[in-house]
Amino acid sequence: MIWLNYNSMHVINVIRKSLDALFGLDYPDYELIIVDNGSVDGSREFLRKYLKKISKSSPDFKAIMLKKNLGFTGGVNIAYRMRNPKSKYVALVNNDAIPRPYYLRKLIKFLEEHKNVGAIQGIVSRLNETSIIDSAGMFIDEVLNVYPIFVGKPINALTSPIYVSYVEGTMPVYRIDAIKHALKDNDNMYVTEGFVYFLEDIFLSLMLWNQGYQCMVLPIISGRHYRMAAIKKFYKLINLPYYSLRNRMALLYMTNSRYKKGAILKYLNRLIITKGGFARRETILKALISGIKFGKILKEKYGVIDLYKAPLIKMPLKKRLLI
Repeated sequence: MIWLNYNSMHVINVIRKSLDALFGLDYPDYELIIVDNGSVDGSREFLRKYLKKISKSSPDFKAIMLKKNLGFTGGVNIAYRMRNPKSKYVALVNNDAIPRPYYLRKLIKFLEEHKNVGAIQGIVSRLNETSIIDSAGMFIDEVLNVYPIFVGKPINALTSPIYVSYVEGTMPVYRIDAIKHALKDNDNMYVTEGFVYFLEDIFLSLMLWNQGYQCMVLPIISGRHYRMAAIKKFYKLINLPYYSLRNRMALLYMTNSRYKKGAILKYLNRLIITKGGFARRETILKALISGIKFGKILKEKYGVIDLYKAPLIKMPLKKRLLI
């Protein structure tokens, strides 16, 4: 199990609850790998003290203190390499998510019984509105627009297992053999250079679908989540809008989408009509150029991603005409 922290002192009470929950899971044999991604706000020191105190009663964990922020993908990959080589599954829990004690046991039981499922998640509620869904898998269309169909709906809106385009990164569980098969890589589960957005949870799920594995959501309430609690404060500082667009372009370039060229032209057109001024135009242009270049590199490494092997949202005619 991997848990990643970065400059979270402003929501330290949520962080503490997340850690408490992880160390209290109702599961007989799990290893917790905690990563601090170069925090400089005091949360790194909090982690050291917390782990020192809890190590007396819960010795089975690893702590990795990185010198700089490697992004979500980089931090996760470092932890992934440190996993027990006998592990069959890897679970991720965001540091602003608080899992229920039984969630891991129930999800892994399903994976044990369904060998064709490569990635899975349960239903995650909002932190302070536990009757409302925060995460229950996501769908995409042919140009990688994201459709959070169940987000904001009542917690009981999902009553049976469903297939999704991708399991969302809040609290997923992956089958390690499926990751190895899909990526042909023993050391990484995400594109490290992706940093964050599109080249982590969407990319991996699409690669799994392409290798014959399924991605599913179960009607099991897995925990609570304070969405973007830890990262929102640093959204602009670490240039997340840039990574979001760059990675989307890179991933789109790798696919066989029928509307790929039209989507890229649409973003180029945004350079002209955007009201964000020069800085906004410069960000868009850099993201598009670097995204296409990066997509070529990834396509050479991983091959073409067949979007149509995953469940997709059918694009409305109006959107198709616009691109």
